[in-house]
Parts: sequence; C-alpha cells; structure tokens
Amino acid sequence: MFVQRSSAIHQLVRPASVGSTHISDMYDVVGIEAALARSFERESGLRLLTLSTSDGRAVAQVSHLDTDGRRIAAMANSFLTLGETLSRELQLSDADYATICTRAGNVVLIRIAGSKPLTLTAVGRPELNLAVLLFHARDTAQRLADLLQTQPA
Repeated sequence: MFVQRSSAIHQLVRPASVGSTHISDMYDVVGIEAALARSFERESGLRLLTLSTSDGRAVAQVSHLDTDGRRIAAMANSFLTLGETLSRELQLSDADYATICTRAGNVVLIRIAGSKPLTLTAVGRPELNLAVLLFHARDTAQRLADLLQTQPA
C-alpha cells in the first residue's frame, strides 16, 4: 500500500520535472553576471543586482549582501507584479518601475520586456540617492535588454 502511494506521488511530481529547462539553458548566465558586475564597477553604492524570470526564478545575481537569490527573485517579481496590477487598477499608464525606500537603503525593481519578461532588482546603500540608484538600475536594465536580444531564446 505504501509503495502505491509513493508511486502515485512520483507519477504526479515527475512530469513537472521532466522536460523542465535549466536557467543556464535559456540564458547566457555568465554574460549576464558580467553585465551586472560592470554595473557594480560603475557605482560603488550598489549592494545587490538580481535578474529573475517573471515567474520568480533567479537567473543571475551579483551581491554584497548575504541573501538567498532564489527568495529575493520570487519576492521581487511578486512585488513588481503587484505594482503593475495596482497601476492598471488605478487606470494609470503601465508601471515603469517600483521602489522601496528605507533608512537602510533603497530598492528599485524594473521589468525588462521581451518574449520572456524578466525582473531586475537593484539595491543601493543608504548613502546612494534614490535618483542615482534608479539611473543605474535603468541603465543596467537597458544593457541587459540589449544583451538578451542578441541571445537565442
């Protein structure tokens, strides 16, 4: 009886994992990480840059924080999606980005449009002005969008 239950669970769970594609098969993770690292070189006030899929899976991360990139990816995408939904409900234009401001630093989330939308999360140190963080996040998002267009999907 126990074997049958295990077998049934295996049959249900296995199809979801069979044929699933790894992120590294879909994206040039090394190239994306290099682009994120270049942004860190340009602005020393950055603490974290993460790129994730629209369903919340981590693609690449460069960070000075001790964080779990998978958890950050899922939460960031949910937050940005909620902001986009709120913008539509309020009959505003599409949301360009979302921000979180705290005394310990700021967060900017940007949707990178494409055949498979992505979310860029940028976290800045407290001394990094929000406008400067937004500038670097938007610049990074544009460079990533350009990089992703040259990659096969």
